Amino acid sequence: LNNMSFWMFIGGFGCLVSGFLTEEGMGVGWTLYPTLICVDFHSSLACDFVIFSVHFLGISSIINSINIIGTIFCCRRKYFSFLIWTLFIWGSLVTSALLILTLPVLAGGVTLLLCDRNFNTSFYDVVGGGDLVLFQHLFWFFGHPEVYIIILPIFGLISTI
Repeated sequence: LNNMSFWMFIGGFGCLVSGFLTEEGMGVGWTLYPTLICVDFHSSLACDFVIFSVHFLGISSIINSINIIGTIFCCRRKYFSFLIWTLFIWGSLVTSALLILTLPVLAGGVTLLLCDRNFNTSFYDVVGGGDLVLFQHLFWFFGHPEVYIIILPIFGLISTI
C-alpha cells in the first residue's frame, strides 16, 4: 500500500505541474469554483489536469491513511494498550479516519465538475437546472475537517516533544 500511495502521489503531482504549465495555466483559483472552471470561460486542458491531480492525490491520501491505520492496529504489542498511546498516535489515527471519510466527498464533487466540463451535464450549471451551492457544500464538507487534518498531527507531535 505504501508503494502504491507513493506512486499515486507522484502521478498527482505530475498532473498538477502539467496543469500549471499547459496552455495558459489553470487560472481558476484553489477552490475550483464551478462558474470559473466551466468550459465557456476556461476551456483549457489545464483545468482537467488539475481535476485529475485532485483525484490522484486524494486516492494517494486514502491509501496512505489505510496504511497508517493498519500499522497502528496491527503493529502494537499486547501490553501496548489504547490508554497509553501518545497523542501523536491518536492524532494520526483521527487524521487518517477524517481523510477516509471526507476525501471521497471531495472526489465526488470534482468528478461532477469534470462531467460538467467534458460531458455536457449540468450538476452545477444553474441554466441547466443544477445547483451552484451544491459544490460549495461538498467542498466545505472536506474543507472544514481539513483544518483538523492539518493541525491534529502537529498538536500530537508537539505534545510528544
